[in-house]
This record gives sequence, C-alpha cells and structure tokens, in this order.
Amino acid sequence: MLNWGFLAVLYCAVATVLTEVVSSRRLAVSGTPHLELFRAMELPLQQVVVRYGLVPALRRTGILWYSAAVFLLVFFEESSSYLDVVAASVSVMVFASCACVYCVLHFASTPARRIGIHWRYCLLALILGLLLGVATGFLLPHLSRIDELAEDPSRFLPALYVLAAAASGILVLLSVRAWRRLSYRRISLGTERGGSQRAVTNFGLFVLTDLLSSKQGSVIATIVLAWIAVVGTLLGARGILPLPSALGSGELHKSLVGIAVLLSLGVTEPMLYRIGPTAKLYHYRFAWENGFSAAAIVVRLVGIYVMAGAAVGGFAFLGALLALDLPAPGAVLAGLIVAASGVVAESLSRPPTTTDGTKSNDVMDGLFTLLLISPCSLILVVSPEFSTVLLLGYSILLILGATVCLHQRLLRLQSKLIL
Repeated sequence: MLNWGFLAVLYCAVATVLTEVVSSRRLAVSGTPHLELFRAMELPLQQVVVRYGLVPALRRTGILWYSAAVFLLVFFEESSSYLDVVAASVSVMVFASCACVYCVLHFASTPARRIGIHWRYCLLALILGLLLGVATGFLLPHLSRIDELAEDPSRFLPALYVLAAAASGILVLLSVRAWRRLSYRRISLGTERGGSQRAVTNFGLFVLTDLLSSKQGSVIATIVLAWIAVVGTLLGARGILPLPSALGSGELHKSLVGIAVLLSLGVTEPMLYRIGPTAKLYHYRFAWENGFSAAAIVVRLVGIYVMAGAAVGGFAFLGALLALDLPAPGAVLAGLIVAASGVVAESLSRPPTTTDGTKSNDVMDGLFTLLLISPCSLILVVSPEFSTVLLLGYSILLILGATVCLHQRLLRLQSKLIL
C-alpha cells in the first residue's frame, strides 16, 4: 500500500506541474485584464505576482502536501520501507513545489501568449511522461511485495533523492533570477514585439495559425500535450507492458473504436468552432474571389480536418499498441469519420455564428453529427469481423460527402450586404 501511495503522489505531482505549464494558470499575472490598472496605480509587480500567482500556486501544492501527509499518517508503520517512502514522497513534493513556483515567476515575467504545439512544450510533456513511466514500471512489480523495495534501496531511492535535490536547487536559483526580472516594461515590450507578426501567404498555414492562436487552439494544444505525456508514460513503462486483459480482441477493438470516437469529438468540435465552414466561410470565399482555386481551398480544408481526426485515432491506435499490443486500425478510421461527420453536419444544419465569428451551439448540428457517427457502433455490432473494411468504406464516403458539401457552400454563398 505504501508504494501505491507513493505512485499516487508521483502522478499528482506531475499533473500539478504540467497543468501550471499548459493550462490558463500561467496567464494569472501577465494575462490578467487588470494589469494596466495595477501599473497605473504604481503597484509593484512583485505584489501582484504574490497575490495572483504565488498564493494560488501554494494553495494547489498545499493540497498535494496535505493529501500525502494524511496518507502517510494513516498508514504509519515502524519499518525501513516506510521511511524510504516518506523520504521519496517529500523529495517529489519539494521538487513539484519548486517547479510550480518557478512556472509562476517565469510566466509572470514574460508576455501573455496562448499555448501552442511548440517543440519545447512537447519535449517537456514527453520527458515528464517518460519519467512517470519509468517510475511506474519500477514500482508496479513490487506493489504486492512492499518490503522488497527496502531490501535494496540503492537501486532507486538514493538516485531519486539526489536528482530531486539537484533539480530543486536549480529551480530555486532560476526562481530568484525570474523574481529579479519582474517588470511591467518587460511584459509590455514583449507584447508589442509579439504583436508584429509576418504575413502568412500559404492558405493552409493561415488556417492552422488562426486555429492555434485562438482559445480553441489552446484547448486542442493542451489535449495534444496530454496525449504526448500519456505516450511518454507508456514508452517509459515498456518493461511491464503489454498489460493482460480478460477481454477478447473483438471486445477490445469495439472499446477502442468507442474511445477514439469520444476523443475525436473532444478535438474536432473546438476545431470546427474556430475554422469550420460556418466560422470561416466568408474568409474562404474571399480567398476564392481573390484568385485561389476553389478546389484547392476545399482540398486543403478537408485535408486539415481529416488530418486532425486521423491524429486522434492515431493516438488511440498507438496507445492500444503500446499498452495492450493490439493493433486497432478501426480507431484511426473512427477519427476520420468523426471529423468528416462534423463538416457534413455543419453543412446540413448551417448553425449561426456568434459575435466573435465562431460557430454557435446548435441542437440540429449536434443531432446530425451523432446520427452520422452512429453507424460506427452499428458496424461493430452487425459485422465485427469485417468492421475495419466497413469503417474504411464509410469513412471514404463521408470524406467525399464533406468535400462536396464544402465546395457547394463555398460557391453558393450569398454576401450579406448592409445598405
């Protein structure tokens, strides 16, 4: 039970640090709408950082410390393994607390920017996932034998103490440096420089840039980084994988297709809200009227939608392959089906736009999407042995239908003239 508790502490610490980096918490200071008011009132930025950044971060890490302390008190025992687990838990929590403080100070001293799929964030998520997977792969074989970890602690715990202490010391030094760099002027100048971006001439790149620079793009980027962390965890825990399963391959395949459908809905809906046919149709029509080929516009757009759906299904496919050693191509096809279904449903329901130009919530749009997705479950129930072939045929049909619908909406759009 002690190792289970330490593993839970480790997972919670990694999740806490990762959310400080990829969630809206990093904008608590530099992204607050009252920043110019604080500057006009001549409030020191250090006080603003303490109130809006450090105090909430310490509350969150305090919950982690409190939960770990309660667990260690409940399962108190006089043994060397208990002391090892306590020392390891404290080392991990000290490192997580220092990392959270550094994240707050670092993002408070830099201009507010929406998170994107930058290689630094992806590398951080992958490294955290790998470390978590290595620790999981080491601890899980010993969970049923609690005392075995104490017999030879030189394999793991001393190295953890040294690494945590060294990393915490480095983070403390970096935090002091970031504290001294806090300045309203640094944030304002960085914002002005970030506002001057070069023009994007490639149509597909323009669409992707518009997506990733929006709040919907921040949600998608956060989901992608979480996926990268999960894949890193599975790669780090390759020593204990694949996991045994009491279900057969057919049942697992059906479950993976359902998981891929749910994950795809979580990505394609925010994407279509921002760059779907309803939100950007007038922009696409403007591009066509200025010389772009209608076929090229439609192909690029459908390609972006399909690639997003395939990426979601590919994550489910890779996760199943690493965790269960089960190739499930139907998961990739399910992602394609969800993306194409969203485009066709939008073209049929034609929901109105909101004041900021994004797609508004529409009951018929959601109903049509669910109806177009429903054959996924019907195919797996009726003919599971031919499910992959049937899903492939249905995905091709939907992609062609999405292409035709988008092409027709682009060419038949009527301008809204205001006289």
